[in-house]
Amino acid sequence: MKIMKTPRISAAKLCSLLLAVFVLAGILPQTAFADSRRLEFTAKTSGTGNSIQVKRVSLDYEDGVPEFEVDFISRVTWKSSAKVTVKDNKGKSYRAFLASRDSDDCDISVPSLKEGRTYTIVINGIKRRGTSGYRKLTIKAKVPAQKTGKSNVKVAKVTVDEDKSEIDVKFTTKVLWKSGAKVTSIKDNKGKTYKGYLAEMDDDDCEIYVENLKYDRTYTIKISGIKAVGSGSYGTVTITAKVPARKNNLYVRKAEYDEDYDDGRTEYTVTFEFNKDIAFEYGKSYVIVRDQNGSAYSSSSSYVDWDDDECEVHLSQPLTVGTTYTYEIVHVKPVNSGSYGTLKGSFVAYYD
Repeated sequence: MKIMKTPRISAAKLCSLLLAVFVLAGILPQTAFADSRRLEFTAKTSGTGNSIQVKRVSLDYEDGVPEFEVDFISRVTWKSSAKVTVKDNKGKSYRAFLASRDSDDCDISVPSLKEGRTYTIVINGIKRRGTSGYRKLTIKAKVPAQKTGKSNVKVAKVTVDEDKSEIDVKFTTKVLWKSGAKVTSIKDNKGKTYKGYLAEMDDDDCEIYVENLKYDRTYTIKISGIKAVGSGSYGTVTITAKVPARKNNLYVRKAEYDEDYDDGRTEYTVTFEFNKDIAFEYGKSYVIVRDQNGSAYSSSSSYVDWDDDECEVHLSQPLTVGTTYTYEIVHVKPVNSGSYGTLKGSFVAYYD
């Protein structure tokens, strides 16, 4: 049987192969960063030799502000006073600054950038790492014209915060806001109109405040001055928000029986503690406590001491500790919500 030997690769040859892989990885096409557009560009370094090699130039919108992202093939060193200037093919100069700079990339913010133009970006105070003398790097990048058509803004999710009267809107894509963006219309499914405004705007969501937001209503809200990044002119987006009915989920958390001797007589009470603050009405709200045989220990005319989240009913006779009793708390509801109703349940008479 003949044994085949695996060919050995010398250390020098292995290094050469790895270097070739790295070089290929640097020159093969690469996908642009998410939410950014890769641009056609040319780059030139002042002087002779020691050129600064640029791998990619992309356009991104950081929190709605246009930025050029420049990635270098070779490592670079920055002068502390490095600066950038930007001018378009029509001769217009733009306010621009280095938003960030690193050894292999930089971000150049251009707040009033216009699409559909070619830009000359000049960076002064940069050099290829390991070389002497800072250079001037000139980049020409073409920004494609905006696509014609609608604003192309689509809504991904709508969340209602009833307590704050806010509606949170999440968009499917990055968006841009016009300086005069605003809420132009708010109307519910009953035809009533409301006042509201944009409480917060971000590059992929916004918060809308609505005055006197009501439960169990569907709202149609229109916002003007918004568009998807890379789309056409600013337009209007329509948002539908459903505010659910507020449920009357009031319940008794705890029942405590007590016997208190005061002024020559003993008082028998049961205190009911609720899960939230309650609303009641004198003359309509009362508490009935019964034993398992149906005998009542209180009536609609029994004295009840009502508090924020509890009530104390005075009984006509003592309860037997350890025995189960039923209760009906009539005409109560959570504060500022729902309709009045009756809470029914049972409890075991124990001293706390």
